[in-house]
Amino acid sequence: MKDKSEFVRYFREIQPKFSRLYAGILTEARLTLPQYALLNLLVSRGVIPMTEAAGELHITKPAVTNLVDRLEKAHCLKRLPHPKDRRIFLLEIQSKGRRIVQAAQSYVLSLLLKTLARFSANEKKIVSRFYASLSKNMDEVLARRKKGTR
Repeated sequence: MKDKSEFVRYFREIQPKFSRLYAGILTEARLTLPQYALLNLLVSRGVIPMTEAAGELHITKPAVTNLVDRLEKAHCLKRLPHPKDRRIFLLEIQSKGRRIVQAAQSYVLSLLLKTLARFSANEKKIVSRFYASLSKNMDEVLARRKKGTR
């Protein structure tokens, strides 16, 4: 039970620190968290319809339109017409948006790797297994949430 309570304590300690770190990174980039989330989605998924972006981010279509308007004005993404359906707009990340996302990810990743370097080879394997398992669990939870179940 001690291991679990320690894990919970450290999680509750680190989560707000990550929030503050990302808040600082995004403030420097002049982005909001929803704007960053949209750019991050485009980096990982490529060109997607605006409706799909709304669904993936769990926000309304008008909210996506607002994000897209601001990010397009900042030259971070581009709205493209769908080749077959003129009612649909596609979103494509631009090089500026990609650079912002990659810089944020690189900064956080360097912090994680610096911390990981303090562990033994066996401990690193355990941490990697933990992240792989966490990623799989997150995929499952996100898929259930998308379907409307918890």
